This record gives sequence, C-alpha cells and structure tokens, in this order.
Amino acid sequence: MHLSELYLTNFKSHQSASFRFTPQINVIHGLNGTGKTNVLDAIYCLATAKSYFGVPDLKLITHGSNFYRIEGRLNRDSQEVRLVNKYERGKKKLVEKNGKAYDRLSDHIGTMPVVMITPDDLILVNGLSQDRRRFVDQALAQTDHTYLNHLVDYKRLLKQRNVVLKTSVNPDHMLLDSYDARMAPSALYITSKRKAFIDNFRPQLEVFYHWIAQVDEQIDVKYLPSLDGKDYIEASQESRKRDIFLKRTETGPHKDKIEFYLGPRAFRMFGSQGQKKNLVLAMKLAQHHVLSTQLHLPPLILLDDLFDRLDHQRVKRLIDLILKSNFGQILITDTRLSRIENILGSQPINAIELTKSKSNEEE
Repeated sequence: MHLSELYLTNFKSHQSASFRFTPQINVIHGLNGTGKTNVLDAIYCLATAKSYFGVPDLKLITHGSNFYRIEGRLNRDSQEVRLVNKYERGKKKLVEKNGKAYDRLSDHIGTMPVVMITPDDLILVNGLSQDRRRFVDQALAQTDHTYLNHLVDYKRLLKQRNVVLKTSVNPDHMLLDSYDARMAPSALYITSKRKAFIDNFRPQLEVFYHWIAQVDEQIDVKYLPSLDGKDYIEASQESRKRDIFLKRTETGPHKDKIEFYLGPRAFRMFGSQGQKKNLVLAMKLAQHHVLSTQLHLPPLILLDDLFDRLDHQRVKRLIDLILKSNFGQILITDTRLSRIENILGSQPINAIELTKSKSNEEE
C-alpha cells in the first residue's frame, strides 16, 4: 500500500499544491515556514478525517478562503483508490472514496492506515491520561470499526449524561439508569479491546525501546481501567452519589489510565528527557507493528522534523530500524536534505523541495 499522489486546495498554508510520491522513501525538505508539516497533516487528515494536531476543520482552511479540499490516489491491494476530504464553511464535512461519499466518517477510518511521529509527541509521556488513551484509541479505530462505533456512541451518551448532572439539582435517577444501560455495552467493549491492545503492544514496546536506547532498561506499560473488573452498571451505581455531587460522570472508559514505567517508577515522573524520547519512538514503532499485524499490510509512516528534538544517533537508529523492517511507505520532513541523505547513504529517495512561494502563511 502506498499513496502515489496528493492534491491540496486551500489547506492551511497550501492554496494549491500537488505531490507525487514513490512507494518507499520520500523526503519533503525546505526552510521553516514552507509548509512541510502541513503536507504530512494533510495526509493524516485524508486518512483519519481529522488533523493530527487537533485543529478544527474551520481553522484548516487557508486564510481568506471558504473551503479546503484534500485529494489522494492510494494504491492498495493492487487497485487505485481515489480519496477526497473536503470541507466548506457552514457545511458538513465530506469524505469520498472513488467519488462516493461515506454515510458515516467512521466507515472511512482504516482505508489508509497511518502512523505519525512529530516533535510534540512527548506529550504522550508527560501529558495527561487522556493523551495516552487517545494514542490507543487512534490505533484501535484504524483496525476495528466496531470499536470506533462503540467509542463514538459512548462519548455521545457520556456528554448527554453529563448535561443531566450539570443542569439538574436533583437528577432523575431513572433517566441516569437509562443512560447507564445504554452505555454499558460500549464501556465493556472499549475496556476489553484496550486491554487486548496493550497486551499485544507491550512486548513490541520493549523490543523497540531496547533497539532505540541501546541499553537494557526495564520498561513496562500498564492499563488501569476505571471499572477495575466491575460491571459498568454496578460501578456506575456505586459512583452515583459522587457523580451528582461533582456534576460529572466519574467512572467508565473515559477515566481509564495508561501508565508507562521505568523499572518500578512512573516514566513521566522519573524518566530523563532522553529516555522519554526513546520511549515515544518505541511507542510509535510498536503501534505501527500492531497495526501491520492486524491489517496484514504496513501503514504509512509520517516522520515530521525528526532533528528538531532528536539527536543524530537516535534518528539514525530509528531510520536504520525502519529500513531493515517492512515498514512500507515512509514520508519524512526536514529543513536540510543533506542530513537525511547522510543517514540513508545509497538508499534511493524521492526528494521534494518546498519553497516559500508555495505557501502563504507560516507552518
């Protein structure tokens, strides 16, 4: 599987741009402000129907325009697939496959699986539990449509349940019971699939961490579900008084924790900056491996500005590992092509240079 062509119209800094990619290594290079990261975000947006950086659709539109459009030609299973993601101010976003719009955006997820690595991914270690839950959810959504549908339903019902708690002095218990009954199947499915993902993810995380770090440090990841083995309805009933007092739902998958450990201690508290960088790279590589195994094809891997936060040796070990394994199509951005060429040696690459003239605003 590989993305062969990409066309952007009014997407972030690119008013009109087109790109052709090879199935192996593609390097997008140019000075800061030329829109390199925006190209990768467009690919991610085409794959998942949303920006990697959580930018709302309205803000993805080039300043002064009324819409954006992303089109890509994907070669998968020996067939060409034309994908389009388009959004116009005040209208519903549309995602199309071969000219036909999806009824639900969730049906599109997984058509073009992707893993993205950026300088800001340290938030996966230093950030909140919700950042680590999102990391797991992004992977599961690309392999399991049922999971994504349960996640969407759970979040919708959770929002409605919280409205009842926030706006009522004495909430209707029968109404809360009704929400609990409808949320219970999704809560069970989400919890079971997250546990299975972590079980598959853990051994690969260790392998990749030791490769990147080149040291024999003991690392681990633990999934700590809010339900802690309890039935959702039972746990929700036990938490009912607290929910009413705090005016929010305090139990369920939205409160799950995922923690990484360095030996017996939490990584986010005791890991050095270098160790955290190693962990983030290992997390993304392990995520890629799990997706590849379950989908039976390697996702696209997008590497954004590796040298911004990583030293030369870490970048070299990362790329060496990717080249030695079947990681599929790779797209890399950097300000200096020579740095990537030095690491890749005689490995053939497709180099694409961006200039200021192709963009009208800073990245």
